[in-house]
Amino acid sequence: MMKETDLLENKEFREKLVTKVEVLEKVKRLLLIPGTELATARQVANYYEVEEDTVKKLIFRNLDELGEDGLKSYTGKETRDFFDKDNMSLSNLRGGFEVNGIRFSNRGNKIIPRRAILRIGMLLRDSEIAKEVRTQLLNIEEKATPEVKTADISEEQSLALSVGMAYASGDPDAIMIATTKMMDFKNRHISKLEESKKALANGILVWEDRSRINFAVRKMAVFANIPVGQAWNELYKQLKNGFHIDLPSRGKKPWISHINEKEWQCVVKAFSALCEYYELEPSDMFHDLKIYAEAEA
Repeated sequence: MMKETDLLENKEFREKLVTKVEVLEKVKRLLLIPGTELATARQVANYYEVEEDTVKKLIFRNLDELGEDGLKSYTGKETRDFFDKDNMSLSNLRGGFEVNGIRFSNRGNKIIPRRAILRIGMLLRDSEIAKEVRTQLLNIEEKATPEVKTADISEEQSLALSVGMAYASGDPDAIMIATTKMMDFKNRHISKLEESKKALANGILVWEDRSRINFAVRKMAVFANIPVGQAWNELYKQLKNGFHIDLPSRGKKPWISHINEKEWQCVVKAFSALCEYYELEPSDMFHDLKIYAEAEA
């Protein structure tokens, strides 16, 4: 059974649980840079209730590992460019600037996605919040052992046995039923994605929500562990190649602003296809839209 010291001392164990970012919100409300799935070192320090310098030192000691989760260091100019390309509100300050009320330095900044925030909690020893995060992660691992972890294997073995017995019996009806069940089991994740895409098409993401697409793309980038710019570029390629909608040719950035109402369902389909490629559920990328809308108000 995995122990707390395993998370603190063994990267292999951290890798097994680093995708469980939902644990962060279960332990305590996580405040991020508005409109993004990212945080500053100060915000991470506030979350774990430690000094900002403590977080910065931990990042320095574990930079390679945290970099695998998408943590990046930006110069002041790169930070400005990162937020300015999405037309966020920037205000100049002495020695830095603010983005939606969050202060950044002109000398440089660490931009930290959820996965890296969670890993920091696995590495941070002297924080009661981090200890609770580790406890929740261990609870997930314990509940998944051995029943959940072996359920799919056991079910597939059972279905394979049924197929074999059906063929041995020579009964065409039994063979059809057994093979159909096996195919349904193997394609269960595809069915789930299809249900998610149908939910979007039926109005979860309506025309009035087009201003929130920035939030969804950023969230998808975090969960897919790719740069936000890459996520946008792939969405635009999907629209151009699949629907002959060439938004970059229509004017200045943000290019998504040039979409019209008749084309909106094409955006939904292109985004769904992109999520499917990264094995994500499209509707999950929008389930916080209401919270995001309230944060904007």
